Amino acid sequence: MDTATASVGAGIGDLDAFYSRSYSRHRGLICEDEQDKLKNTRIAIPGMGGLGGLYGATLARTGIGRFSIADFDQFDVHNINRQYGAMASTIGKDKVQVMRDIIADISPAAEIRMMNEPVGTDNIDRFLDGVDLVVDAMDVFSQTARRIVFSNARKKGIPVFSAAPLGFSAVMFNFHPEGMSYDEFAGLKDGMTEKQMALHFICAIGAQGPHLKYMDTKGVGAEEGAAPSLGMACQIGAGMVATEITSYLLGRREPEWVPHFSQFDPYDRSYKRRYRRWGAKNPVQRLRMRVLKRMIPALND
Repeated sequence: MDTATASVGAGIGDLDAFYSRSYSRHRGLICEDEQDKLKNTRIAIPGMGGLGGLYGATLARTGIGRFSIADFDQFDVHNINRQYGAMASTIGKDKVQVMRDIIADISPAAEIRMMNEPVGTDNIDRFLDGVDLVVDAMDVFSQTARRIVFSNARKKGIPVFSAAPLGFSAVMFNFHPEGMSYDEFAGLKDGMTEKQMALHFICAIGAQGPHLKYMDTKGVGAEEGAAPSLGMACQIGAGMVATEITSYLLGRREPEWVPHFSQFDPYDRSYKRRYRRWGAKNPVQRLRMRVLKRMIPALND
């Protein structure tokens, strides 16, 4: 994993003074001692796409001072509608390199570890080294990698925060290392195909909610890794997660861990807090899975 401190800081003088002034407008909401705590926190973000780039930029603007970021992909034209680093000038460039430069430009004092390869069993320990918390930003169709990240974070006692865009809304679901696991919440098992796991994941977070009133789920396609998406929904998710992380790190309040989760849909003018006892084993959830299989035929093996 490559490690770098922002080279853009070379011409701005005292980086500590620059950091202090950069976040001076936080006062009244975040005090100086709390800001120092954020500065010394390391957050790992696997995935620099729709939500990952926004997580990086939002948390950098909050004052998080240490990042471990990973992605193996390059920006393409179809990313422009939602991905923070996707612009005409970045098409074809490595996502992780573009976002490393953006985070460094926002916060020159930030220490950024960068991994330009898929997260897997061979590099997960390196990726999670020294990490205080993980912000999941992996693609819906990257369930094998997601399970590796979640299970290893759990073993190391690292909480995982996550959100997913759904229509004009975002769903937030967070995992305590001693609470319900990702596999229990989504109903994942060894031997499932990527499509089967993606369907279970979508069922866990999106088989209920106001987005189903207006969203055409037939737009989900596993082969091309596509699903209906909006940049504004990603921004909502990033704001929800960054707020939860900041509150957690500063000891303001305990997050609502799964099986609690929440959905904010400004299009529907609604905010829903949900609780799913027994996770994927909830009898109602099993019924939702049957319905979802009909709604998303592309994910039926």
